[in-house]
Amino acid sequence: MTSLLQEKLFEMQCQAPSPSKDFHHLVITKSEVILRSWRVSVRAEHRKAPPGEVRRLHNDFLLEDMLQKQIQRIFGRSTLEYTLNLCQGHCDFLVRMPNNLIVHILSFLGTSDIKQLSETCRKFQKMCNSEEFWEKVRMPQAKRSTEGLKTGSGNAKQRSLPQITGRPSWMQRRRSTFF
Repeated sequence: MTSLLQEKLFEMQCQAPSPSKDFHHLVITKSEVILRSWRVSVRAEHRKAPPGEVRRLHNDFLLEDMLQKQIQRIFGRSTLEYTLNLCQGHCDFLVRMPNNLIVHILSFLGTSDIKQLSETCRKFQKMCNSEEFWEKVRMPQAKRSTEGLKTGSGNAKQRSLPQITGRPSWMQRRRSTFF
């Protein structure tokens, strides 16, 4: 399962909380945590300061409280918890799977299951709300329904094929009104 992991497990960048204007970039790879910082200041002595970089192996990061507090101050508690989980080897493999493999797996689910899955994270929400996804998911279901008609008893010409096109009604985009 670890072969599905890319070298870069997580990446995030943001500006530090006020009053600081510094810019920070956090990268978590398979083996280390990298925090890069750029000072942004109007003072002349800080203008030519080179970017700072802190690199720690996962085991060293788990023991270093000061770096953990700095990441929590800059990126927030949820990012720190996610970083600690990745350093402990708790990876979210389902989200990291290739999209074509996820679509193939999801083609066996019903629409209510896909709806629940779309509410779990941003990646699945974005994927389940795309037209391309529904075209790919509906193709195998349409094939299975036509195969059932061919092997079933009775006259297949008299039966009508179910119309499986587009998204289900619960996935339709909401219309918003701006006043």
